[in-house]
This record gives sequence, C-alpha cells and structure tokens, in this order.
Amino acid sequence: MKKKLALALSLMLVCSNMCTLGACGNKKMDISGIVKPTFEDTKGMIFTAYSGPTVENWSGSSRNVNTITEEHFQKFKEAGFNRLIAIHEGARAANNSDPYQQIRNFNKRGREDAMVVLDMAQKYGIEYYVRDWAFYDLHNYWNAGIDTEEEYRIVLEEMFDETNEYIHHPAYCGNFGRDEPGAIQFERIIWQINLYNEMLEKQGAKGEFLLNLLPAYGSDAAYGGVEDGGEAISYIEYVDRYFAEIAPLLGYVSYDFYPFLSDIKTGSMLRNNYLSNLSIMASRCKKGGYELRTFVQTGGDFTGLRDLTSIADFRFQVYTNMAFGSKQMTYYEYGTFKSQDEGEFGLINLQDGTYNYTYDLAKRVNNEVHAFEDAYLNFNFDGILTYSSKPATTVNVHFRGLDSGVKMNKHERIANVTRSEDAIIGAFKDKNGNDAFMLVNYTDPYYNLSNRVTIQFNDAKALLMYRFGEEYLVPLNADGTYTFELYPGEGRFIIPLK
Repeated sequence: MKKKLALALSLMLVCSNMCTLGACGNKKMDISGIVKPTFEDTKGMIFTAYSGPTVENWSGSSRNVNTITEEHFQKFKEAGFNRLIAIHEGARAANNSDPYQQIRNFNKRGREDAMVVLDMAQKYGIEYYVRDWAFYDLHNYWNAGIDTEEEYRIVLEEMFDETNEYIHHPAYCGNFGRDEPGAIQFERIIWQINLYNEMLEKQGAKGEFLLNLLPAYGSDAAYGGVEDGGEAISYIEYVDRYFAEIAPLLGYVSYDFYPFLSDIKTGSMLRNNYLSNLSIMASRCKKGGYELRTFVQTGGDFTGLRDLTSIADFRFQVYTNMAFGSKQMTYYEYGTFKSQDEGEFGLINLQDGTYNYTYDLAKRVNNEVHAFEDAYLNFNFDGILTYSSKPATTVNVHFRGLDSGVKMNKHERIANVTRSEDAIIGAFKDKNGNDAFMLVNYTDPYYNLSNRVTIQFNDAKALLMYRFGEEYLVPLNADGTYTFELYPGEGRFIIPLK
C-alpha cells in the first residue's frame, strides 16, 4: 500500500503553507526519508439528498414547478450528491375504499413518476430510492385487514411483479421503506424486508430497503410506538432491538439527528446529546460490523431547529459525523418549498426552482470531502477522544454519556493535547494497523469560535493532513508537537507518519 514518492513538491507545499497551518516558530524534524502512503481506490463517500428535484405539482394542489430537468440534475451532481430519496413523487393516486385497490393506485402512480426520475438520474450517475406511498405506509394498512405476513406477501408479489420496470433500471437504488418507526412496527418491517428481497430476487433485480430510525431526543412513547398499540421503551432498548432484529438484514443503521436549535436569548443552542447518540450507534456498528449512516441538518423548521448561517454549520456536522466513522450522510432537506427570504429553507426552493445560498455552502463541503475520500475510507473507525476546555471540576454536558464501546481516555499515538475550546478526535486504523485521526473544533459554529489545538504525537515525524479538501505534508516540531488553528466547524483528517 505504501511507496516512496518524490517529496520536492510536497516540501515546497509545506514551506508555503506552514505558517497558515500553524507550524511556525519551532525546530522541525527532518522528514527527508518519509514514506508517504498511497490509498486504494474506494466507492467514495455517499451524500444522499432527502427531498430532491421532483415532479410538477406533486400533490395535485401544490403548483410547484417541474425540477426533473437537465439543469437541476446537473447542479445536483455538481454539489457532490450521488443518491436521491424520493419524497414527493407518486403521491397523486386516486382514492378507493378497497385497500388493495388503493395500494394498486399508489403503485401505478409511483411507477410512472419513478421512471421519469430514474431516466434523468441515470444521465448524471445518480442512484435513486423510489417511494411507493403504499409500500412506505404498508404498516398503516393493518386496520384495513392487511396485518399478516401472508397478506404482505400478496401485496408485495403484485407490487414487484414482472411488469414493474423501475426495479430493473440502472439508476435504481432501492425503495424508501419506513422513516422513524416505533418498535411495535419492527415485526411487520421484518416481514416487508424479507419479502421485498425475495420478490426482487425472483425478478432478477437488486435494491436496498431504506429504513431510518428516531434520534435520542424523541420520547419513550415514540420509541415503543404507543400510538400503534406498543408500550413505551427507552432509547437504548429501541436501538438494541433494531440491532438484534433488523440490522443483520440490512447491514446498516441510519438515524436522523438535527443538532442546531434556535435560542431566543443567544440565537443558537447545540443539542447536548449529539455526541452520545453518535457514540451509541457507532459502538454497535463497530461491534457488529455494520455501516453507520447519519444526517445533516440543512435548515430550520417549526420544531425549533434554526436555519444554517454559514459554511461552518455544514462542516461541523459533516466532520463530526466522520469522526465517528460515518461513510454515508443524508441531507435533510435538500429541497423545501421556501426561499431564504422566508426562513426555514433548504438548498433549493422546489416551489419555483430557485436556489438558496446554502446550496453553495453544501456544495463546497461535499466536494472538499470527496477530494480526500479515498484516504478516509481506507481507515476504519476505532474510537473517540474528547477534550474539554472547561475546568476539570466542571462537567461538560456535550461529552457525558458516551458509549463505553467507543469512548477512549487515551491513545498510544497521542502524548498530550491542549486546546482553547472543546475538541474531539476520532481515532481510526487501516488494515495494516496504521493510525489516522479526525480532529474537529467542537463548538457551535454560530458563535464563530476558532480553536487553537496543540497535539504532541508519539512515534511520528510528520503529518499527512487534509484540510478543506487540500492535502498537506507537514513536519512535526522536534518535541513531536503540531499546533492546529481550527476555524469554526473545521475538521482535519490527519495521518501521522514515521
């Protein structure tokens, strides 16, 4: 995996950028014999859009413009997105009192809209999750008598029969199965997953059942599915049931968490269980060999989320997710039906097809991650280190409650860390035992706080470092230290070299 490379250009880059990166003023180690790693090609980071370009007048009364166009898919691709979740397509189905006929009506409409989007997605190398509204809402038909595994089989055999074209489309990624279910729904979801896989195999097709869980700031009633007749349970019980019963069928966990809240007095508040929720999921993924999928908040809403105000808001979320090993992130929402002048807006106003300024911010962050994705994806998440800027006698609410399966108190390659603000470091290892780290300025970007972090590394002479998508090879000081001047929301992927 490693080979010696000419260092002349790298050293020139170091000299021209050293002061900017915070490595001036001390005697540097000699790195003339450094072996710089190369990385195997990977499939790349996946950035998925929830509520992307959609069909004209999607609801029958919304009067939104058609955004399934060359222009909008070109911009979608340029922004670094490579997957799209259907949300609005397939909605305009004729009502029918017979539940089976209603399901057929939704299936027919879903097929028609899906083929239009799939053809456009294929042109731009985008994978597309279809939303068949009856497939997504199948659990809700229990009160209409569709409440046994055999009845599910009857429905899915017709949904995915030989006349279903979209499951064979090259851009087909899978079907949106369910969002934020309570545990009472798990049994039916398992029926649905197994039957979906069986029907696709029968038709010689492949697709993924897309399922997303609740975050840790929900309620015990929601986790259990009390409204559907379940019993209240804790979040840990909810998560553990998922990993015991469903994760083995899907191979991943996806959950949505939105960290930025509006605050009347100060303007912004960062949820204090953001990291603990990440640690819960990352710990179980590490133990079971599952993939961690996370979300990125793109704007405010009626629940109290705040709109994003800078590129730092996007960076903070993306790099924090990556510090826990996330390889796939869903932006919620890519498109809303509001402009930046109205508030509570996404990257595009689907109503009239105009773009908000947050589109350019997300585009820049996604593409800076794509620039070093192979380096990042050649390593596997190992654990998380936290460094509080508060006095030792003060509890840092953001760092409490981290899962013991991933929380690290120390690391053999790190001798000491000083910081001016809170910081986290995700620890990684590759298949050969080499170390890497994701360092993140863990402060709410709204307050525009930079963070001066000095790390003393053990058994290293230099760092291969990725900052804002740029690669740098920098020597350590003679004592093994390096000082990082982190901007608000900034994360750096760091590989110590001997």
